[in-house]
Amino acid sequence: MQKKARLLIIFAHFLFFSCAKSKDFVLYQKEGIKPVIYYQGSTKGCADDFIGLFKKLGGTLNTTNVAPPTDKVYIKLEINPQITGFTLVQDNKQLTISGSTENTLKKGIRYFFSQYTHLNQFNLHLKDIAEQQTINIPLALHYASNSELNYIEPYFAENFSQEFRLWNNTNTLEETWGLWGHNIGKFIKVTPEMYAIVDGKPNEEQLNFSSKALQDALEKAIANRLENNPQANKFMVMPYDNELVCQCEQCIKEGNTKTNASPAVYALIDKLADEFPNAFFYSTAYVSTETPPKKSVRENVGVMISTMSFPKGVVLENSNKAPQIAQKFKDWQKITKNIYLWDYAINFDNYFEFYPTVAIAQKNLQFYLKSGVTGIFMHGSDEGSFAAFGDLKCYLYAQLFNNPNTDLKYHTQLFLENNYPTLGKMLSEYYIKAEETALQNNRTIDIYGGIKQAVKKYLKQEELNKYLNVFLQKKDTFNPKERKASEMILMAFIFQNLELLRTNGVAENGYANYQDNQAILKPEVQQWLTLLKQLANSNGIDRYNESNLSLKEYISLWDKRIIQKPYQNLFYKKPFKVVSKLDEDYSDSKMLNDGAIGFNDYYNNWLINSAPMLTLETNVAGMKNASSIQIDFLHDKKHKIYPPEKITAYIGERKYESTVAIKTDSNLDIVHVNIPIKINANDNSLRIEIKKQVQSEKKLMACDEIIFK
Repeated sequence: MQKKARLLIIFAHFLFFSCAKSKDFVLYQKEGIKPVIYYQGSTKGCADDFIGLFKKLGGTLNTTNVAPPTDKVYIKLEINPQITGFTLVQDNKQLTISGSTENTLKKGIRYFFSQYTHLNQFNLHLKDIAEQQTINIPLALHYASNSELNYIEPYFAENFSQEFRLWNNTNTLEETWGLWGHNIGKFIKVTPEMYAIVDGKPNEEQLNFSSKALQDALEKAIANRLENNPQANKFMVMPYDNELVCQCEQCIKEGNTKTNASPAVYALIDKLADEFPNAFFYSTAYVSTETPPKKSVRENVGVMISTMSFPKGVVLENSNKAPQIAQKFKDWQKITKNIYLWDYAINFDNYFEFYPTVAIAQKNLQFYLKSGVTGIFMHGSDEGSFAAFGDLKCYLYAQLFNNPNTDLKYHTQLFLENNYPTLGKMLSEYYIKAEETALQNNRTIDIYGGIKQAVKKYLKQEELNKYLNVFLQKKDTFNPKERKASEMILMAFIFQNLELLRTNGVAENGYANYQDNQAILKPEVQQWLTLLKQLANSNGIDRYNESNLSLKEYISLWDKRIIQKPYQNLFYKKPFKVVSKLDEDYSDSKMLNDGAIGFNDYYNNWLINSAPMLTLETNVAGMKNASSIQIDFLHDKKHKIYPPEKITAYIGERKYESTVAIKTDSNLDIVHVNIPIKINANDNSLRIEIKKQVQSEKKLMACDEIIFK
């Protein structure tokens, strides 16, 4: 009986493993099965590409353009314009890899290698890759790329590499779009009859989308572009980047209002779509085109919805804005099935900020897919700009958009440990923890903003310092291949540490300690600034944000405003009261006397105020020896920040006043104001009034430290 039971167990095991094996199809065996690569016509280059990749695994295969016998194992390569992306299909004794174009077929080939062999984008360039003995693929395999998203673009420098795009199945603007963004003015020659009518007059800052001249010029340019580059068959037809809307008779007849340009824009797009049925036309849900037109559009017309107005750095379905955002997608779904998304992946005010929001993006992707999104443009840094962990993010977003359920932790470790052999484990540990912290924290983190937001969201100074110290210990051990990339991440760690010190001001965790009425600079500040300068020079990195602020100027401001002028202030951390209205996002008036010095970036250490007057009161205790009040103001035309008209100090019955001189030819400047004063022995109270120069709600004032000397 025991022997019979044992035999049954053995038989059961045999059946189990036989069934498991039967689920796989043996495509290649070194000593047995060697499939021929069957190509047709224009796929010869793809067949050669396949053979070249297979050689890296130590094997050789033959190609043929004659259909092999059906009883032989073979791999068929074909171009099928009827599909989107690529497919892998196993049937009978063949594997068919199909692509909509030659380029997407090559993407399908690389998908095959990365999934079913041990060749991938990380070991591709190694000399000694292990020889492939067997290749098994799932029986009846049927994989279709782009099944959920038909357009995938992580807009980072790394995606400009064709090899990256082939291995990660991503798109790029240059290959796909004949016209992109607010660039109609570069695509055609704009003439006066194309100007929008605003307040009854032609305005060259916006277009008239009902203009026949504009339509004719676009049709001519589109026809020319398609003739020269038929693959770049997507066209973005959108207004210039402002709120102006044409109010000519025809645009109003189409349905335009003073704030809504969608009716005229989509009327023109529909005409272009009719003229070019094999091309695709999009506008954006952004500023004056947020509202969908009332009529459905043609099948080759779509919209790219900007997430600019969505809460950033949070899971949208948990946000109180979720119903409003969901409704926006529903409204657009009524007129088109082609809904793309324009999303954002970095802090554009600080390319060195880590901005760990990929895990959050994964949660939001589920929401977007349910809302009908069919393509995503993830806006990171451009080709010439470094972004902290930008190479990793580019890779992670590619994996995520190809597979919304992908394991981000696994891919983070895979990427960093392969690309940064010396630091990979450390960087993985840090970045994964930052992502988890950001995901669990419900605070928003803007794509334009200072470091205080990052601190509230995920950035811990003690932890950053710990990893930076390990980084510094290992920096001389980087191998040549990883040196530049590692040094650029090191720059980001140093920059973030310096910004934490600067924004913490004169304090225990700031850039200096206050002793004997003077700030004493911490020694690591000068060390980090010196190293940052060296690394910036050796790696050619200077620009650190979208506004083109430079590291050279940043380091110079540390020297001029902090190191050469040690902070001294009889008003340092003295209690005071702001009696005027403060802006909601800038309600912490303590920054006016905490020693945190403002540079030429508006988002750190400046108290920004939109009220007509900034007024504060204090008493003069401890300031009897002061002979002047010194205040700095930011002049930043781009962000509509202007110095005040005048500053008035009231001490007792006396008034001390200074008007502010502005350099009219300057776009970005720090304006210094010095007011001589006298405080008598019997004086008690002091009042400071800072009056805005321009009484306009749209213009702001930014004030730095108030210093009594």
